[in-house]
Amino acid sequence: KPPKRNSAFAASAPEAPAMTQAAIKQLVVDSVTTALETQATTMANADNANRNSKPR
Repeated sequence: KPPKRNSAFAASAPEAPAMTQAAIKQLVVDSVTTALETQATTMANADNANRNSKPR
């Protein structure tokens, strides 16, 4: 005998995919944005280090 929660989940399933997809898209956008900002900061720091280490 299956538990009752399966039927409750099935009844609410049609609403879940759209919200889940939107949430996943937002997480991806946030993750990519964070990664690019981190990379830009790292590159800027490396560039500054290279400039500062050159003999004058």
